[in-house]
Amino acid sequence: MSGHISPTARQEAGAAAAPAGVALTLLRSLVHRIAVFGFLLVLMSVLPRLLPGDTLDVLMDSDVQRELADDDLHALRDRLGFGGSLAEQVGRDLLRLLRGDLGYSLLHGAPVRRLLAEALPWTGLLIAAATPVFLGLGIMLGVEAGRQPGSRADRVLTAGMSLLASIPPFVTAIALLLVFAILCPVLPAGGAEPLFPAATPWLRAFEIARHAVLPALALALHEVVRYFFVLRGEAAVLSHRAFVVNARSRGISGWRERRDYFSRNLLPVICARLGQSVATLFTASLFVEVIFAYPGIGSLTYQAVLDRDYALLQGAIAVLAALVLSLNWLFDALTETLARRG
Repeated sequence: MSGHISPTARQEAGAAAAPAGVALTLLRSLVHRIAVFGFLLVLMSVLPRLLPGDTLDVLMDSDVQRELADDDLHALRDRLGFGGSLAEQVGRDLLRLLRGDLGYSLLHGAPVRRLLAEALPWTGLLIAAATPVFLGLGIMLGVEAGRQPGSRADRVLTAGMSLLASIPPFVTAIALLLVFAILCPVLPAGGAEPLFPAATPWLRAFEIARHAVLPALALALHEVVRYFFVLRGEAAVLSHRAFVVNARSRGISGWRERRDYFSRNLLPVICARLGQSVATLFTASLFVEVIFAYPGIGSLTYQAVLDRDYALLQGAIAVLAALVLSLNWLFDALTETLARRG
């Protein structure tokens, strides 16, 4: 019959439509992220100006130390770009950012682009060091607890992670600093490297690694709890699936069971959680870098808030937002692809 469609034709049509559906989903996700990015730019131009004082007030208090007439003060404020209504100032900021100009920091006496280029690699080092730690621990402990729900291992691990989850992240960072840098001074208390860097590259790299241990560990502990509970729940569901029960009945256990039947099937969940972790890690780096006096973009942003350094604050938020949203979108694309493949 002319109206009959064979099962093979249906499968081919479904296979052809799947990539189009994925592309449409990712395109919508990209448009949403661009809208969020634009909203963040406006928000970070408005909010700092609602705080009392501005960059000029900070300069007058700390550096200038002399009196100016009101007319001179208004003229100086206009010349530095702090004059006009709130709408005019926000408009100038957005036009400058859309041109790719991140501005100039008066407090630091340097272009914002250069300051961010110097600070971002330090934050990237902490995140790169923390990621394999919380991924490895989160996956290993989550699978171990979830593969046999209700077992002794599950109860012990869940209780330990629940206790860790109840401790605020900044308290964990302070505890690490107190124990390993003050009470038992085996690691540096702060900074990214010694005051006088080593002469040889290998020794300098070793010192940089030592200074990164505690802040990276604080970031890792901030995320490992989240991964544990997500993967423990997913592994508990997998443990009752037919293919896992069948594999166990055939004597498959140990490392092979954990690797082939749990970890591989949890890859979409891991990638989805990793996309969310990007934003969380950059946010957590703010208090971690402040506590450990680490010269990353978190410390730079915190100081910009205190100094009312509008250009530096807006530039830092713009770069971080673009980076986080882009990485988040890439992880979403990877998750969508893995989920479609099953």
